[in-house]
Amino acid sequence: NNGKSIAVVGAGPSGLTCGYYLSNKGYNVTVFESAPKAGGWLRYGIPEYRLPKKILDKEIKLMCKNGMKIKYKTQFGKDITLSELNEKNDAVFLAIGAQNAVPMRVKGNNLEGCFLGVDFLRNFMLGKKIKLEKKVAVIGGGNTAIDCARTAARMGANVTLVYRRTRKEMPAEAYEVDAAEEEGIKFHFLTNPVENIGKKGKLKAIKMEKMKLGKPDDSGRRRPEPTGEFFKEEYGTVIAAISQKPAVAFVTKKVNQIKGKELPLTRWDTVVADEETQFTGLGKIFAGGDFRRGPATAIEAIADGRKAAEAIDRFLNNQPMIDPIKLFDSKKEKKLKDIDPKEFEQYEEIPRFKMPELEPKVRASNFKEVETGFEEEDARAEADRCLECGCNVNESCDLRKYATEYKINVDLFMGDKNKHPIDDSHPFIRRDANKCINCGRCVRICAEVQGPGVLGYIYRGFTTYVAPEFGESLSKTNCEICGKCIEVCPVGALLPKNINTKLNPHLSEKTTQNCGLCGTGCNIEVSVQDNKVTIVEPADGETFNQRDLCFDGKFGWQIFEDKERITQPFRRENDLWHPVKSIDKAAEMIKEKIQKAKSKMVYISPTSSIEETLLMQHIAKNIGSPISSLSVYDSFVDKLMDTNLYSKTYDDLENAECIVIVGKISKVHKTIARRLQRNGTKLILITKETSDFNDFADELHNDDPVVKTLERILQYNIEMVQDEVDDFDDIEQNVEPLKLDLPEKTIFIYNRDLTSEEIIWNIWAISSLICNFEKGSGVLPTSKFNNFRGFQRLGINAGEPANYNFVFFYGELPCEEQKKRIKNSNFIVSVNTHIDDADSSHLLLPKTSYLELESTSIADDGRISHYKNPKNSTIHKELLQIFKKVGLLTAQEAKVSYWNKKAELFLTKKMKTRNLSNQDLIDYLYTVENMQFDAPKQASVQKKRIIKLKKMA
Repeated sequence: NNGKSIAVVGAGPSGLTCGYYLSNKGYNVTVFESAPKAGGWLRYGIPEYRLPKKILDKEIKLMCKNGMKIKYKTQFGKDITLSELNEKNDAVFLAIGAQNAVPMRVKGNNLEGCFLGVDFLRNFMLGKKIKLEKKVAVIGGGNTAIDCARTAARMGANVTLVYRRTRKEMPAEAYEVDAAEEEGIKFHFLTNPVENIGKKGKLKAIKMEKMKLGKPDDSGRRRPEPTGEFFKEEYGTVIAAISQKPAVAFVTKKVNQIKGKELPLTRWDTVVADEETQFTGLGKIFAGGDFRRGPATAIEAIADGRKAAEAIDRFLNNQPMIDPIKLFDSKKEKKLKDIDPKEFEQYEEIPRFKMPELEPKVRASNFKEVETGFEEEDARAEADRCLECGCNVNESCDLRKYATEYKINVDLFMGDKNKHPIDDSHPFIRRDANKCINCGRCVRICAEVQGPGVLGYIYRGFTTYVAPEFGESLSKTNCEICGKCIEVCPVGALLPKNINTKLNPHLSEKTTQNCGLCGTGCNIEVSVQDNKVTIVEPADGETFNQRDLCFDGKFGWQIFEDKERITQPFRRENDLWHPVKSIDKAAEMIKEKIQKAKSKMVYISPTSSIEETLLMQHIAKNIGSPISSLSVYDSFVDKLMDTNLYSKTYDDLENAECIVIVGKISKVHKTIARRLQRNGTKLILITKETSDFNDFADELHNDDPVVKTLERILQYNIEMVQDEVDDFDDIEQNVEPLKLDLPEKTIFIYNRDLTSEEIIWNIWAISSLICNFEKGSGVLPTSKFNNFRGFQRLGINAGEPANYNFVFFYGELPCEEQKKRIKNSNFIVSVNTHIDDADSSHLLLPKTSYLELESTSIADDGRISHYKNPKNSTIHKELLQIFKKVGLLTAQEAKVSYWNKKAELFLTKKMKTRNLSNQDLIDYLYTVENMQFDAPKQASVQKKRIIKLKKMA
């Protein structure tokens, strides 16, 4: 509430719209309405069969949610005056409509049986008795005339509509005219009434003149001209619906003057007000809708109401009523009809779906709503006809920004245009070369930073445009679908696509958090509409990933919005999954099985957050079960976690003189290394992976297997320091030494989940001989799991698969070998995001993703990743309620906030760090036995689905 009051006169479309938007901004809005109910012409002019009033009531109730008040049966000029409203309020908006009928200038229009269209419809909607004779003539060709005719027909009359032009010139909607004809209404075209003929004061007949069409008038319609040929027809009732105008008798009264001045009017009795602001120039009076325009459409009145609200808000905040900055808009043409049909040639022409209606014979005898509504399938098909021509970056386009700033008049620069079909062939990236300004950012970032270089310039001169080679689809290139080209495009020529949701330019709720699909922990901005994620972008500002994301982060999250995502419990029966009716039923099943079980085990995935891990440790304790993970293995590196050697961060990369990437790592880590290389850091790749990124390496070693290359490098360095180091002497090296010029400030990067321990051991061994482990020197282990570092700190160790009476999987998906050893367990409960063929559980509960739970994890370099539940999901709350009903949690423990506080306490505890020297590391490495010689084969449900998603391209 900002303490300012607004008076609105008239609760029609314009007045309600103005009040609605102003109340949303905190103004105290009071609407004064003379009628018993709000709605204006929508209530008292539009018949029930076209607009059911219960729908109107519901809409008005919604519009009043933010405090707008409506005072009914309040006569303007009698109960309230303009001068009074102007004095007591900060602003006044007049939206009194145009509800006075314009009578026909013919002899006999005062006879009994003569009605005016506006009055006829209003009195009928107010429930007043109206006597119609059997034969009724309706005069006019607009929507009001059609409404009068169809209403009279439903009252049992035989109706003829008389119009002085042809059907083609009728201002009424063509479908309304067709509907009237279907309902039995007759038409007299090119006919003009000239006299109402009566007997004893009652209408008996109408004298009419036949007309012909002459030259077009100001409206563009051909002018009707008299022919001098007359005829008579008998009618007992005539309804003249030729026009309407505002009621303005109040204007001349002194109580409605402001400082002695009257409200300015035109000769049509409409108010004089600015078209953009609706300001009248008198006092604090604004006016719009039909009172300004004359009889027009509801949507035009609504537009005036919104314009008035914006102008009033600016006026009361001491700003210009018209925004001095007029946004530049780019259009194909000024008018839709001028657009070249070739613009649409790539689209299949599908006719508009016809709205289902009651049969004419059925509807003509009652006032039930004529339109019955689309079936869902037809409604979706109709919506799919949309060409999606609105620009999704209209609020962030640099070209629009600069064109607005420099007040560009596009007409001064108009000339030849290039026209290109929009390329929607790629499932995740949309290319619209028509918007491209040939800046080359996408070409450069793909070639110079990411590697594939799939974009380039085609042709020369004016016809030049950016596309893959030979104008092919991105799907036929080596595109890695990282989305970098989208991020650098300043104009929306490259846009992301969402396979689950049609993207639109409407405002979204934006949340900045971290990505949770691997251990990198990139900073992202999540856009949400209607509690659904629409797009994910790199976060703005100074972040370590500097607006870089991989496919998983940019598009992979879409698996959490697909149709196969589970949001309720499922039980397995005869190898088929069936929904569980309620969480109570799911809780009963778990409780019964736990009580009967003698042996129990909890397995948890490192995709789980700190909060979830603490929760499951608590659950395991309560059921008397150990807790471990099938997704990790116990490694010799784990014992280095609490030492100074395991402390490298992304900041250390900035201080390194050389970065050595071993094996396959996150694409974002690669991009960071490439960015630093461009600033002078040496980049060495040791890999068997074939990639365009390899071309960037200052040194590439991919001839031998990775482990052999590392052994050769280690052998060379052992020989270089053999006088100082004894522990490696006993290691048998039957390899030729490989000299690698590595400075002391070298950082080694590897992914523990994508390589073997043998390779990892060699990396640490080489680093022990080269690095001093100060800033910019050492080893940076990474993981494909977002919370592996959190697991290490929480003490979750590798587990062994075995059969138990009761097994709890939290985010885990056993591989085939593990599944064989666990499938005979009596009862398995799994908490996961999707049903997977490899899942051997008996009961499946829905699990949250990093987009659906306020929680934390620890990223690869030790920084805290924060997840903020941008979707406002309740999935985790429901899971906690299930655990509570089972008896595993108290009421307090069944709250998300309880585990947030637990995680906060855990993360604030400083971990004690042991200092190890290089010699200590060498001594430790020398004692390591029983290493893993194969890379882990574990995969999560999410990773499997993301791989499947990427294959779509």
